[in-house]
Amino acid sequence: MIRPALLALGVVCLAGCRGSSDPSALPSPGDVVQLLSLGNRSNVAVTSDGATDPRLRPHVYPLSPVQTAHVVVDAVEQMPRWEIIAGRDGVIWATRRTRVFKLVDDVYLLLLPAHDSTAVFARSASRGGLYDLGQNRRNLGELWMALDRRARGAAGH
Repeated sequence: MIRPALLALGVVCLAGCRGSSDPSALPSPGDVVQLLSLGNRSNVAVTSDGATDPRLRPHVYPLSPVQTAHVVVDAVEQMPRWEIIAGRDGVIWATRRTRVFKLVDDVYLLLLPAHDSTAVFARSASRGGLYDLGQNRRNLGELWMALDRRARGAAGH
């Protein structure tokens, strides 16, 4: 017999699968800056310069913004359960689906030129539910590992 609490959790989790992945809904760079400024919440992880958790720090790559965008797309396309939805004007929108309930997390990346490098800021947010049990921080950690590997290869050529 399924316990009522477990059933309720399943219904809440499945409700989080809804939401749009319409590429025309890609936010502007200003919109992403605004989202980043809202900070971390129980179902959102954002990067900031002063973060103590390394997964929540922006990353800087010794590449141009265009090269960095290619690195991001190449890395995400190789990651299981990740998908690039859209990109334009220094903003890249990706999604990640969780393994069990197929919940969707939206990940926005903001690529900003920084001298001869590109700074990448990120926000990962669950589409549904009040808590992510740390999944959005794990999303950013997984993303940074993949980008760091790709960027090392791109910078070496």
